Amino acid sequence: MSVIEAQRQRQGESFAAGMVFLESWFPIAAAISVVALGGLHAYFYSLLFAVVALAFWWVSRRKFSDLKNRKAYFPLAMTSLFITSLFALTFVALQYTSAINVAIILFLQILFSYVFLGRKPGERLQVKQILGATLMTLGALLVLFPGKIDLRLGDFLVLLAAMIAPIANLYQKRAREYVSSPTVLLVRSLLALPVIYVLAWLLEDSPSFEMIQQQLPSLLFVGIMIFFLSKVLWIEAIYRLPITKVNALFAFSPLLTMLWSWWLLDQAPHWFQVLGALPIVIGAYWVSGANFNSVKRGAKR
Repeated sequence: MSVIEAQRQRQGESFAAGMVFLESWFPIAAAISVVALGGLHAYFYSLLFAVVALAFWWVSRRKFSDLKNRKAYFPLAMTSLFITSLFALTFVALQYTSAINVAIILFLQILFSYVFLGRKPGERLQVKQILGATLMTLGALLVLFPGKIDLRLGDFLVLLAAMIAPIANLYQKRAREYVSSPTVLLVRSLLALPVIYVLAWLLEDSPSFEMIQQQLPSLLFVGIMIFFLSKVLWIEAIYRLPITKVNALFAFSPLLTMLWSWWLLDQAPHWFQVLGALPIVIGAYWVSGANFNSVKRGAKR
């Protein structure tokens, strides 16, 4: 491995680590606004703040020429379709299940990444990494089903979102080959806004202005830190690393969500959930460890 390739991988791993930390706060912050405003309205207003921030960033980076690249149109459109569906399902699910369950089930996108992408060129992992992913999945199931199988409507909706995630990420990665991250994020968000607004207007009661004001902190956090900064880190990470590996590193996010929920919401995890954390951490080390070693070897050449 060349020095340039090693540097590219280190950058991708750094971006993934930052994304994991921010994403661990997403279910908690989103759940707060969902309770007050409804799932679709919480998604719409969070996305609205994100679009404003993304528009300023996009203009400041002078990415106007990206719109001339017609090869990006189809992957951008598909990215918007799948990402919008993913987050709509997630926000609605938060009305019916806990923030911890949302974080854990979304992590299961790693399983669907191997099912959908495991045989694609550039996305294959070594045997040790595949075993690590299996351990992580088993750990997640222990956390999700602490002693009994009880799949609620919210859990089912998030499971659908987890199934959509690998496809959305694949199209994001393709779009990133033609245009910049600011363009990918802005276009997908702009296309989503009117769709989510109509769905929210049709399916939910409209919140008052005072209710929206009260939820500004959580809406701004989700809009700026999650839909803006975290997604920039995510796109840059999957641009430099296999999607399957970035999803594997994402295993630490639900563990952090469990910690934040215990600390802030006084929701102590079940001992089954703590037990499940062990294979998740070991699996994540296996998945990333082989790659870290290859990076070190490549840097010495």
